[in-house]
Amino acid sequence: MSDCAFCRIGQGETDEDLVAYRSDNVFVVPALKQRQNNPGHALVLPVSHVRGLHDVPADLLHEIFEVTARVTSAVKVAYGAVGSTVTQNNHIPGQVLHHVHVHVVPRFEEDGFRMPDPHVREAPWDVRRARAAALRRAMLEAA
Repeated sequence: MSDCAFCRIGQGETDEDLVAYRSDNVFVVPALKQRQNNPGHALVLPVSHVRGLHDVPADLLHEIFEVTARVTSAVKVAYGAVGSTVTQNNHIPGQVLHHVHVHVVPRFEEDGFRMPDPHVREAPWDVRRARAAALRRAMLEAA
């Protein structure tokens, strides 16, 4: 088993209920830490362990961002978001998991979004599971 939590989820070894979408190469899960005013923050990740965005092969990079685009549409259906903010951090200070991932943060009217957000908190597993299920349904509807 890998030491990378994202690899274990991506390979189906753990937390399968948290996976909102999976292909052979890419998967989507709710972020562990969620903003109170932006419920449904999701991560789009490659199944294979890639540490930096600059290391992602072009075909995989294309699929990651193709799935990211689908998630930006699905968060509107799943959570009633009016839009989304998409970010990607590449080897930033304080980053704990070094596995490429793209953030999709649902946006709402007057949500007070800011980065960094000092009010980001770890969401309980059951909340993340429910958000994954809602996003999974929305992605299936949009397919």
